[in-house]
Amino acid sequence: MIQLQRLIELQTELAEKLPYTKKRYLFSQINWSQKGLAITGPRGVGKTTLLLQHYKDVYNDPRKCLYVVGDDIDVVSLKLVEVADAFYKAGGKCLIIDEVHKYPNWSQELKNIYDRYPELQLIVSGSSTLEINKGKYDLSRRVVSYYLHGLSFREFVYFQLGVDFKPASLEDVVDKHVDLASQLKKELGDARVLDLFSSYLIYGHFPYYLEGLDTFKSKLSNSLNKVLYEDIPASFGLKIASVPSLQKLIALTAGLKPFMVDISRIASSVGISREYVGIYIDHLEKAGILLGLRSALYGHASVRKPEKLYVNNTNLYLAINNDEVNQENIGMLREVFVANQLLAKYKVTSPGESDFRVDGFTFEVGGKSKLNKLGNYAQGTHFLIDDLEVGYNNIIPLYLLGFLY
Repeated sequence: MIQLQRLIELQTELAEKLPYTKKRYLFSQINWSQKGLAITGPRGVGKTTLLLQHYKDVYNDPRKCLYVVGDDIDVVSLKLVEVADAFYKAGGKCLIIDEVHKYPNWSQELKNIYDRYPELQLIVSGSSTLEINKGKYDLSRRVVSYYLHGLSFREFVYFQLGVDFKPASLEDVVDKHVDLASQLKKELGDARVLDLFSSYLIYGHFPYYLEGLDTFKSKLSNSLNKVLYEDIPASFGLKIASVPSLQKLIALTAGLKPFMVDISRIASSVGISREYVGIYIDHLEKAGILLGLRSALYGHASVRKPEKLYVNNTNLYLAINNDEVNQENIGMLREVFVANQLLAKYKVTSPGESDFRVDGFTFEVGGKSKLNKLGNYAQGTHFLIDDLEVGYNNIIPLYLLGFLY
């Protein structure tokens, strides 16, 4: 029987050094009793911490629950299925495999472990590019999948101040925004919600900001490079030589206006054939680097090509442009924020005459200057306005869209 001691020692060390104790929104939504679980999501959103929090809450004993990392040299050399066999025979109840996408032939071995050890719970995490239902070893009937998004503004307020507001539905944000904003002001006391929101746009999407703001930008840049050079090639079989083309596509998207998708223009600018444009956009969307909005004329998923592209979140947008928040980019940051928060829960389309349409609501996004132009928009349009603490009628504070999850 193989020795698990070194893996146990590593697990114990990681569990003792959890960076924060507050739990992400997804933690309470997961049915932790399922035999097979997969937690996916972009790099840096807290999947590892979530797994270790579950371990400490339920087990806190490596003899009952073993945590390993997919690319750990011992795991790779011993083989994952052999680690599972030794742990199960020693009385183990739950095997957690973090970053499973880094392990060679992960889908076949997960299937074998699941089928061979019916009393062993299997919990895995992986990149947002991880496709449980793809390939020869389809795991979708064995494993229940959950997707972890980056911090919402609601969670950021909780992490910063410990004030835990309940998530609001989009209908409540539209119909009850005055009450929601007033309650927020009362609960936060002297803490100004607009100051918190400004900070969120800069560094609040990824919980590792809690490890130090001085290292946040370098960690974000490093994470982006790992997605481009490791996750995407490993998940989609893309050659490393193609990564510069992905970088050019990202740079095109990260402008001061929403990037309108023109296949021919992208192909020419990036230097790739037209057939690869849609493939590369799809890779970058699945990797959590870009967000795509489809036209309202065709629905959300009936066409592959999005009409508009955004960088996934405001933190990433600023990092890609090596920029600070300013008057030139604030308009784009507002739209990126709205796209990011809405797409985490809803099907969102680009209506053409306004910025966003979702569940029958049409939204226009802007600063207070937009209030002078309300008559230019169709009746029934709702306005998401920045630098506004409390709204009125169809004028909604922009930050409230960050309370959807």
